Amino acid sequence: MLTVDLLDTITGNTAMRDRKAALVKRLAGFGGPFDEPAVLAQVLAQVMHESGAFRYVREVWGPTKAQAGYEGRADLGNTQPGDGKRFMGRDLIQCTGRANYRELTAWWRGRAPGETPDFESTPEVLEKPEWLGAAVVWYCMTRKDLIRYCREGNIEMVTRKVNGGLNGYADRLGWYDKTALAMLSYASVRDFQQAHGLAVDGVSGPKTRAAMHAALLARSPMVPAAALPKIPAPAKPAVAPKESILAMIVRALLAILKGKSK
Repeated sequence: MLTVDLLDTITGNTAMRDRKAALVKRLAGFGGPFDEPAVLAQVLAQVMHESGAFRYVREVWGPTKAQAGYEGRADLGNTQPGDGKRFMGRDLIQCTGRANYRELTAWWRGRAPGETPDFESTPEVLEKPEWLGAAVVWYCMTRKDLIRYCREGNIEMVTRKVNGGLNGYADRLGWYDKTALAMLSYASVRDFQQAHGLAVDGVSGPKTRAAMHAALLARSPMVPAAALPKIPAPAKPAVAPKESILAMIVRALLAILKGKSK
């Protein structure tokens, strides 16, 4: 279960607890795939990298060359002067561009019509604790196959869906390790490896990470073990009983006697 204390353990500090609490409330309130430990671990790893472990809820503005390029970008819906900066990236996984703020508004109003603000009119609301995490949920639920990749433990493809590439991939892997270990109540990679019969070298490679994912899947509420159908064991093929040596001798003697009597 996601808690502020768990996020403190993952980040290694008790800073930004208001932001942590906001994310806990948002993800727990939405439920669904965010109730699945294997999915949650993948999502949190991306959140930790994208937000600098809750330090940033708004894009740090230069503007850089890339940020200056937001202005006038039709694919982002930035059609009015000043849209580039006005609709800079916000939230723990950033929503960027007028069109995305409009889509975010429509998506959430379909789920919480009476309380969702107009993010296009008031984009800064997405930085506030009341709506922090809204873009995280929206992004995860609307990007094709992102949740499926989380369930498969395919962190490379999860990263590509969030980032568009593999920028900061090593850092995302590191955050996944910290998140999975905290969720599974292990103090270190070595402790986890020892408990799961892996080579104990303290290095989280593909095998260790796959074992972490399997352990998280085992805790998933998606399909309770009691609800799984009982599969009967396959019937064993009938095998004729073996004839004993004594029976073979008796049968041979009878055959001999029968032959002599003819």
